[in-house]
Amino acid sequence: MPSENSYDKFMSKVVYLLGAGASYGIRHKEAPAGTKSLIVEGLPIVKEINDELNVVIDWLKVERETDKTTIVEFLDKKSSVEELKPSLIEDFNWLKENCAKHATIDTFARKLHIRCEAQSYSRLKFLLSTFFLIEQVIHPYDKRYDTFFANIVNRNGEIPDNILIMTWNYDIQLDIAYDEYQNGRLKTYVAGDPLNSSPNAKVFKINGSANYYGNSHIESRTLMEDKETGIIRRIFNQYNILAEHGYTSDGSLEMHFAWDEAGFDEMSTPLFKKLSDAEVLIVIGYTFPFFNRQIDRQLFENMGSLRKVYIQDPNAKGIMDFLPSVLTEEQNNSLMPNVKPISNTSSFFLPPEL
Repeated sequence: MPSENSYDKFMSKVVYLLGAGASYGIRHKEAPAGTKSLIVEGLPIVKEINDELNVVIDWLKVERETDKTTIVEFLDKKSSVEELKPSLIEDFNWLKENCAKHATIDTFARKLHIRCEAQSYSRLKFLLSTFFLIEQVIHPYDKRYDTFFANIVNRNGEIPDNILIMTWNYDIQLDIAYDEYQNGRLKTYVAGDPLNSSPNAKVFKINGSANYYGNSHIESRTLMEDKETGIIRRIFNQYNILAEHGYTSDGSLEMHFAWDEAGFDEMSTPLFKKLSDAEVLIVIGYTFPFFNRQIDRQLFENMGSLRKVYIQDPNAKGIMDFLPSVLTEEQNNSLMPNVKPISNTSSFFLPPEL
């Protein structure tokens, strides 16, 4: 009888490309009493971030008696969470005000980058990272990831060799869901993080991760099991470090944007090697935005064996209009007739090629 891994050789190499819609989850039709959030599970998409910033600010304002005297320190600077909290809330209000002034949070970030406003750019990255971490404390994760892993992991609790996942998302929804199957770290590549740069990575986080390096790092299990006060301590520990530096460096943050070229350049070699034999691509909740176009083109250039594309999104047919902008000339001729829209988003699509 052939081994389980040998079956992979008879199946197509399938690559998933995830965008924000892959973590959308479920929404209330209207916010329940006592909350401003419509989110039942999952994370906000771009147009929801401004409203959800209000939810995060309110979450931070709540007094937690066990947390008031918690001390965080960096070098010789010691501060209590109670002392730091008003300043962090003020920073989040700054982010909210600027988010409201721009079409998207990415537009604001791009503007800061172009204007070489390094301090504000680093400040935004920390706040956006912290925002997504807190959101994943407040809301249950998108259960479609749970079902996805239940379907694809092998008997060893591993993603099989014929499946690769690329994600533009900063969140750790994949990590949270996988933790329940393997009780361990997902084999992930996050640029610049030696603990998350596995040579055997099955998940490549193109934009890095909304998280911190070092002692402030927040693991998926921490989000699921640690008390809120423990999460707050880690957040304020990182905040204390950055505040001490006046936000002049984002070197302790794991997230970056598409135009932060160093991040993607680091992972491109191992990623391109794994893409070379990809035959089927499944795009979930991703709209091919212009900011990401340069990298998206590189991804497709390195999928020379690609023969089929599925796009899963409520607006899948509309997204198909953006696909030609990132394809090679040959792919535009050969692939476009083989692009299939999938509008049902109740679970992640599992193609017949698997």
